[in-house]
Amino acid sequence: MSEGGISSDLPEGWAWATLEDVVEVLDHLRVPVSAKERAARTGNVPYYGAAGQVGWIDENIFDEDLVLLGEDGVQFFDADKPKAYLVSGPCWVNNHAHVLRAQVNLVDRRYLAYYLNQFSYEGFANGTTRLKLTKAAMLRIPVILPPLEEQRRIVAMLDGQLSRLEAAEKSLGDAGRRIVLTVRSLLNQYFGSSGVRARGWRCKRLEDVADIRGGQTPRKNSVEFHTEWASGLVPFWKVGDMNGADGRLMARSRTYLSAQQIASAKIRTYPAGTVLLPKRGGAIATNKKRITATVGAFDLNVMGVIPNQGLVSEFLWYWFQTIDLNELSDGSNVPQINKPDLSHLHIPVPSEAEQRSVVRYLDDHLARFDRMQGSISDVRPNWLRASLLQQAFAGLLVPQDPADEPAEAMLARVRVQRQAAGTVRSRRPSARRVAAQRDSVPQAPPLPQPGIPALAAATQPTFDLEIPS
Repeated sequence: MSEGGISSDLPEGWAWATLEDVVEVLDHLRVPVSAKERAARTGNVPYYGAAGQVGWIDENIFDEDLVLLGEDGVQFFDADKPKAYLVSGPCWVNNHAHVLRAQVNLVDRRYLAYYLNQFSYEGFANGTTRLKLTKAAMLRIPVILPPLEEQRRIVAMLDGQLSRLEAAEKSLGDAGRRIVLTVRSLLNQYFGSSGVRARGWRCKRLEDVADIRGGQTPRKNSVEFHTEWASGLVPFWKVGDMNGADGRLMARSRTYLSAQQIASAKIRTYPAGTVLLPKRGGAIATNKKRITATVGAFDLNVMGVIPNQGLVSEFLWYWFQTIDLNELSDGSNVPQINKPDLSHLHIPVPSEAEQRSVVRYLDDHLARFDRMQGSISDVRPNWLRASLLQQAFAGLLVPQDPADEPAEAMLARVRVQRQAAGTVRSRRPSARRVAAQRDSVPQAPPLPQPGIPALAAATQPTFDLEIPS
């Protein structure tokens, strides 16, 4: 049995509660303000939304320690995305975040934020196009409640461990970036201007050593593509097929054509060793370049560079790794690379023997870098973070102390206090009764005091607006 993805078996002294038991919801105090209005109300007060600060404003609604939990606009079903965060001091909150005041004698707000960020919101957040966590659903969220002192020990342990994990994650990121820079430096040793001059290589225009071709797309409904490879079929490559390649070679595709289909649609095929790159659209920004491992064709969104005799495909591919396709595109709303954008580029062309020697050297060194990158990728900080949180809410992260007040006792005490407060409120005479009693006894109007204007009483309605912030 589990609640929110967490085992329901709890350590001694722990208890299950609902979010309604441990917080006071202040959503009725939220006020959404449009970006246009905020622009006219510049100030130094943070303005918060579903997932964090979204701007500034000139005054505050709240001025205390709170937990904000996204109401909508949050990726509730992505375990790695935050859903709750802490705020302190003066602030303004719009209607895209629930405002929670933790019951300080029952739950540590830092513990609550950690808990809400790892909770599984399946069955609580709903919506077709935009997930929403309603107030009613939120209040039903089951909360694992250790003794208050143990909550604080858990928070201290998580703070320390997660800060070290973040430092390690940063170090891994730095190492990955250093590898990328090292690879670029290695490529520049051969394809940079100084490297080319040092080796005495001659440069030629790309159009003089390769055939630059745009692809073709058959007329709509004129060809029925095959989606599975079979003998006699050739790949018909599209930009999306570059994602499934091994980083360099492309052998398979998601669509295939037979020789008869190619002939009837007058589609041209290109030999193995053709270097493919995106020709049109946002895919240009990915800077992907691939080498075909077999004869095939490609569509209008792909450009092929077919090396002439004397130019080795792998050498051409390595040279392309130094070319930023973004700088070649025309910069229009739908970016595009045309044949003239490539034709004028200069590529060093040493002898075939030298080209193959360079390819072997780069293959060897880049294989080492790939292994290093793989080792970095194998370290999954998100998995480690999830494991830490799982241990924390299973009672395995810090030791239990028998001297701590059990959570059930804390809950019982708070419930008694709430019931007592409710009883006191219920014994208060209603506004109607007070008015009747007041009207039954004639009273003289109060004497006005000099310099003090009379107060006008009014009822201020509260709206839970659902408008974009």
